[in-house]
Amino acid sequence: MLNHSRLNIIQFSQSSQFLLFKFEINMTYLDPAPLVSMATAYWNSATLIAAVKLGVFDVLAQGAQPLENIARTLKCDEIATDALLTALLALNLLEREDGQYSNTALSATYLVSGQAQSLGGALLYNADVYPLWGQLSEVIQQGDSVKDPHAYLGGDQGKTRRFVYGMHHRALGVGRAVSALIDLSAVSYLADIGGGPGTYSALLTQKYPTLKADVLDLPAVVEVAQNIMQEMGAQGQVDCLPYDYYQDSLAPNKYDGALISGVLHREQPEQVKAMFKSVAQALPIGSPLWISDVMLNDDRSGPLFGAMFALNMRVLAHDGRCHSVTEQSSWLQELGFEIIDTHHLPPPINYTLIHAQKVR
Repeated sequence: MLNHSRLNIIQFSQSSQFLLFKFEINMTYLDPAPLVSMATAYWNSATLIAAVKLGVFDVLAQGAQPLENIARTLKCDEIATDALLTALLALNLLEREDGQYSNTALSATYLVSGQAQSLGGALLYNADVYPLWGQLSEVIQQGDSVKDPHAYLGGDQGKTRRFVYGMHHRALGVGRAVSALIDLSAVSYLADIGGGPGTYSALLTQKYPTLKADVLDLPAVVEVAQNIMQEMGAQGQVDCLPYDYYQDSLAPNKYDGALISGVLHREQPEQVKAMFKSVAQALPIGSPLWISDVMLNDDRSGPLFGAMFALNMRVLAHDGRCHSVTEQSSWLQELGFEIIDTHHLPPPINYTLIHAQKVR
């Protein structure tokens, strides 16, 4: 915001002489508030993550409680807990009446463990990622992540589980919107490449009861995904198979449809092209390929969520990059795919779908 102000006059007296200095300064004032907001934005996310890790919302799911009860149940310092609860009030994540704290509708829906729409798993994964953003300048200098992403892909069992369940909880929300748009009515066997927790395959087999799907991902990931398939009741239709798209090829003539969702943002263009080529070689003519991901606009200037997500992937992955629809469409067309249509899902989903079909 620009504010224009005029500063007049200063009277200065010294000894017996009076000097009048009159200044007329035209000054354009640039409000620094947006920069202050950016610089302190992590306060909000750190407060939310701390509350989830400590279990504040789970405690209050049992009913409204006073400060001293909450601190005692959480085994936390009462004065510090008071500061945390005050921050959560200001963030509209808690309510207080007559000294009794309770969850708001938003936190009761999304921040209580065990709820169908709980984002707790995704936020606990964000808690693992959060410290890495503090090293962003080193990532930019080195051109690589400062931590080995292998920890989230099997190197550390706890982090891998939080990563896979974090993807699952996010995918439960995103996946319902995405799967509603995906047409697999002519598909009998789906390859879910880099399918992670298997959430999309489970949702799609619910939509199409005769559909079979293979979730193809790294061994440690599909080990967790198998448990998720059991929780979702999809184990009869969905198999979780070890697969490394850097080394393995899709079985030819096994699948008549493919899905690549939430994978390509980890890769640079050459690896994306290699994945598309593997799919093109395995699918018969007429088969659909659906791509679902966070994407940038064609001039790669935004949108904001996509640009920040791309930066997040530089923090987390050796080759992280978000791609545009135009880029991916051209790569697919070179390999014999026709672009049928695209769908842009608005915030908070922020995903774009590309529907392609193999025509040669």
